[in-house]
Amino acid sequence: MTRVRRLLKPILSAIVVSCVGFFFYRAFQRNWASVRAHEFRIAPSYLACSALGVVATSLLATLAWYSAMNTLSRSKISFRQSVAAVNASSLTKYIPGKIWSYALQMYWLDGLGFSKALIVYVNLINLLISLGMSLMLGLLCLLFSQSSVPTQPLVAVLVGLAAADICCVLFSRSLLNGLVSLVNRLFKRSFSYFEVSQSLLVRLHLIHFLAAVTSGVGAYMFCFAIGYRIDFGQALVVVGSSLVADVVGFLAIIVPGGLGVREGLMYAMLGGQATGSLSLILPVASRMLNMFVDVLLGAVALKLLQTLAAKQREP
Repeated sequence: MTRVRRLLKPILSAIVVSCVGFFFYRAFQRNWASVRAHEFRIAPSYLACSALGVVATSLLATLAWYSAMNTLSRSKISFRQSVAAVNASSLTKYIPGKIWSYALQMYWLDGLGFSKALIVYVNLINLLISLGMSLMLGLLCLLFSQSSVPTQPLVAVLVGLAAADICCVLFSRSLLNGLVSLVNRLFKRSFSYFEVSQSLLVRLHLIHFLAAVTSGVGAYMFCFAIGYRIDFGQALVVVGSSLVADVVGFLAIIVPGGLGVREGLMYAMLGGQATGSLSLILPVASRMLNMFVDVLLGAVALKLLQTLAAKQREP
């Protein structure tokens, strides 16, 4: 039974990715005329701006992690060390399972005085805030865009998310304490509770909101980078669909990195066949850009780790 469970997840992941791949293959066949008609003129300046937007998003997420770690622990970590630990571990996003990055951070930070419980705690808080900020900004963009998504459900979800987020900030102590207790009961562990001040939560919200903005701006710039000239209404759809699809792709636990899920959802929110080649090209091409930046940042982070480890070994 245990072996079956271990095999079930990769099998489901392969099925989902294969189905989405087949869907895009058929979609490209049906819309091949519009794809060929589009003039793919790569604009290096816009491409560089889009890549910088992805880099800025990652570094802002690192800044939030760094801020939380240094606030909640007596031990201190430099921003350079944070860039190394966070961005090197993020390379594991394309490996099945969501815990590998945490495990690597625990391993790398073992000698710096940070407890494993704190590392998990900081990652979970940043993850929840990041997903919330991206989702709310994405839905807000869709609300004021030319999207075909119904308005009333969008308003209801936005109001619900905003109210829940405000309650979490105002009553963070009791809510986080209850969450830790629940996790300990469910998983039979003894994770520690760390006092998180409202000022820290507000700071993390601001940082992750800026990260969501840079991510959206990067998606907008990428349209111009591959030859699409879009108006303001279309820009809001692009930004909103990109942010919401990133969140849903991350939550698709069975698929590494949300491969296929993110692209399929972006295709639907961008209007599908009605918008021609844009809804086909943008999700796939932007995934390639994101993966390139992830690998680049990961390589830099691994080099930083080697340098820092060499310094620690010096007498």
